[in-house]
Amino acid sequence: MRKTQIILLLILMIPVLFFSCKKETNDKLDEIEKFYPNNPESIAQVKFIHAYTPLTINGLTAGTTTSGVGFRITMDGNKVNGATNTSTFTNTLVYGGQPGTTTYTGSFYPATTAYSFLPPGPHNFKFIMNRITAGTYAPIAGDEVFNSTVALTAGKRYSIFIADPYAPPSTYMIEDNFTEPARGSYGVRFINLCADIPSRFDIVSSRHGKLFSNVGYKEVGDYIYPTVPSISDTIFLKTAGTNTIISQVNTFSAGTQRVYTLYARGKTGVTGRTPALTYYTNR
Repeated sequence: MRKTQIILLLILMIPVLFFSCKKETNDKLDEIEKFYPNNPESIAQVKFIHAYTPLTINGLTAGTTTSGVGFRITMDGNKVNGATNTSTFTNTLVYGGQPGTTTYTGSFYPATTAYSFLPPGPHNFKFIMNRITAGTYAPIAGDEVFNSTVALTAGKRYSIFIADPYAPPSTYMIEDNFTEPARGSYGVRFINLCADIPSRFDIVSSRHGKLFSNVGYKEVGDYIYPTVPSISDTIFLKTAGTNTIISQVNTFSAGTQRVYTLYARGKTGVTGRTPALTYYTNR
């Protein structure tokens, strides 16, 4: 198993004063969705994942799928996700629950196996708190928490994470360079984004034994392709080299030819956001 370093993007946390608008303009989702499915060679595909643990951001309660304030994602000033001008949390990117909970899919966008279809080339992505004042989207200085410029390549898939540490907060992009698994197998990799930076982890399967070993902060365990077990699996996050279980994903039911990313997130001492193992589906 080879470990590679996550690419650290350009990170800025510069307070910027935004001006509110009364209509939801600059939303190119419809235009993008109409063109790209029929032109796959022309697109880059991106999935956005929330692993940023603070409970309060710029005076606002960090969002969940039912309350608080989540992130509006923009690319070159155009809205990417479905954040609205009337709700601080609906369709925003939030720190969702663990697998098996009703809030699980809030942690990534899109919330299914799909990716966002985006034009290739250099683009500026911002993650802005979806502050709503009197029914209007009205961010203030400091609501822009992540600001990164990256180059997307046509025909490739990427994952962009918002993650700790707190100062400055870090955005990371990695290429989702998996191959199609053979029938009866599935693909899986592991990323360590746990804010307890000294921690190194092993990932252990009840059915296959140790999948990844001694993965440190901002390291990635490359895709591997185990066979699909006949019954559901339990995946354990353990302190490297020990049997100490930090977290686990129960009843993990891998599908044939599916591809998954396991990742560690969380920070010791943050209520409801202690170190834990979770995942999303790439294919």
